[in-house]
Amino acid sequence: MKQTIIILILILILTLTSCVRTEKQETLLLADREAPLGWVYLRVYKDKTFEFESRGLERRGDIYEGIVEVRNDTIFFQYVDSVPKAGNKAILTENFVSYFSGEYPERLEIKKNVLKTE
Repeated sequence: MKQTIIILILILILTLTSCVRTEKQETLLLADREAPLGWVYLRVYKDKTFEFESRGLERRGDIYEGIVEVRNDTIFFQYVDSVPKAGNKAILTENFVSYFSGEYPERLEIKKNVLKTE
């Protein structure tokens, strides 16, 4: 009985620690805009990964992930799976990230930018 309780406690502890993210990634670029029924977000992290999220009224939207490369004022997105309709290239200005290579133009307002451009 005592061993069973110890095993259950260990399983509970392992489950809880695996669910908690121990290290939060530092964001270099945060940009978003309000969509007709939700939001569109762009997050670029210190390790050059990114998330492009299109969220409607539901809690979690479509998230597109990958690696980002910045050259001069242009951001190149290399997606892991599918590419959102906004495209895979954007111009970075002081206040906006403007996608230009997709099915429609997308413009997100920058909330934080410490991204280094080359």
